[in-house]
Amino acid sequence: AANNLLNGLGRAGERIVAVGQRGHVLVSGDAGKSWLQASVPVSSDLVAVHFASAAKGWAVGHDGVVLATTDGGDTWVRQFDGRTAGQLMARHYANADPALAAEAARFAEQGPDKPFLDVWFENENSGFVVGAFNMIFRTEDGGKTWQPWFDRTDNPSQFNLYAIRQVGDDVFIAGEQGLLLKLDRQSGRFRAIETPYKGSYFGVTGKRGALIVYGLRGNVYRSVDGGTTWVKVEIGVSQAITASALAEDGRI
Repeated sequence: AANNLLNGLGRAGERIVAVGQRGHVLVSGDAGKSWLQASVPVSSDLVAVHFASAAKGWAVGHDGVVLATTDGGDTWVRQFDGRTAGQLMARHYANADPALAAEAARFAEQGPDKPFLDVWFENENSGFVVGAFNMIFRTEDGGKTWQPWFDRTDNPSQFNLYAIRQVGDDVFIAGEQGLLLKLDRQSGRFRAIETPYKGSYFGVTGKRGALIVYGLRGNVYRSVDGGTTWVKVEIGVSQAITASALAEDGRI
């Protein structure tokens, strides 16, 4: 693991947990000075990790893998994968609109070829995983069972969903071709928000009163009214911005 790519970082209390290629997970309890490799049941590339508490966390990646830990990242179990996800979608939408049912069946036929690209939990029970081609699932029991939300996004072109995060009291998903979705909790649906950029957004961050999306070619946009209007933030680089963090002192 020391010689392979690491793709994502998460904080489990005072610990830092890194995930990467071949299912590697590294855990540090001393702010990154030393690391131990965790026990992981898969060899699929992992791309993102999120902790709802110091003990309970989830990691996602290729082959539709969803892993869970209850000991701060030392050991992991597989809760979900792409094959199970496809079969679940086919069953869930079997009696839905014919076009939706056919699309769900196609996902099942294609097997576990679609990665989950991000994971976010509101608490130890409720969370989402999102990924390629509008893949999105919700759990209310800590990942024991999952429900597809494929039909609950304003994403008719099935653009990739790259990131999901809470900003203030709201939950947003950032995706391909300027896609930004906001959770309407009353209707249980992610609704599209217009943004001025039509390239891919790789992340969303911010705090109460400041919403920020970022992505390809150094494009960063900021909104102070929940996404109604946007101002471009000039950051002085043209490379893609792929990750962010909100510090305890409020800095982004």
